[in-house]
Amino acid sequence: MSGIIRSTGLQGEPPLDSVDIGAPARAAYEGLRKTIPATLRRAADALPILDRPRAARRLQRRMEAALGYTPNLRRPRTFNEHVAWKILNDRSPLIPLTTDKITARDYVASKGCADLLLPHYGVWDRAEDIPWDDLPEQFVLKASHGWQMNLVVRDKSSLDRAAVTRQAAAWLAEDHYQRTGEWGYHKLRPRLLAEMLITGERPSSVPEDFKFYVFRGRARLLSIHLDRGTEQYGYRFYAPDDLRPLPFMGGGWRGSVPYAPPPEARQLAAIAGRLGEDFDFVRVDLYFANGRAWFGELTHYPASACIRFPSLVQDRLMGDMWSGRI
Repeated sequence: MSGIIRSTGLQGEPPLDSVDIGAPARAAYEGLRKTIPATLRRAADALPILDRPRAARRLQRRMEAALGYTPNLRRPRTFNEHVAWKILNDRSPLIPLTTDKITARDYVASKGCADLLLPHYGVWDRAEDIPWDDLPEQFVLKASHGWQMNLVVRDKSSLDRAAVTRQAAAWLAEDHYQRTGEWGYHKLRPRLLAEMLITGERPSSVPEDFKFYVFRGRARLLSIHLDRGTEQYGYRFYAPDDLRPLPFMGGGWRGSVPYAPPPEARQLAAIAGRLGEDFDFVRVDLYFANGRAWFGELTHYPASACIRFPSLVQDRLMGDMWSGRI
């Protein structure tokens, strides 16, 4: 992709800690809430002038409840604080481009990684336009503009098409930005796509899920997730350079089958670095099955800035990776 803009922070508007935009907006917001009925409060919440301070308050409350500490959203130190700062301030056009599951494919191809892209069977604006008869017996149906909106179809003949159509229509009506305040989802075009279903070699048939934490083009951490969606689900962190386990980062295996990362994981770390080189941080999610890797997605806001680490030590360690202290 020519003319790519490197993500170096806020683009087009100043960060919250450099300009005092919060006081008047905050006063207007509180005044409206006290004087108008509840039905109109939701409309007040949607006013553009209130978006950033409102999002900051919501995010801070959510983080406090999940993490047990009050985050510093102006001068981040921990990893979760850095993610929160990115949600509130980083306006690189590459973020929505790579958040959208359809346009992200073009970005991956522009990085010379088109071979990682899963074959796809179509893109639709409306659920009722899905041509069920033209789809293969196995596939994955997903929405392009959010997360946790996908359906694994292993046997199309047993599919309740009417029910799935209703579910897909509900996905399209979902506004992830309004629900979470995560700017990367702002004004994304809601669409549906169907991709090839990957089956792995493990008993669960679920492919191995590799998540590379990439800071300024370098994969610094790798978490591998096995048997997702089953009772045997587990994960563990590794150093991408030599694949040594990092037990202090948390996680562990629940299954009894021994596991060692494949040697290809070291090569994939370099690919992940290439896909993440235009951002201060992004998590590059790849699937690995039957000796090869497939692109999953680029994740800019892991756990919506609410990752529960074993302790504050790990949170700060990854925050130092982000800031360049280590």
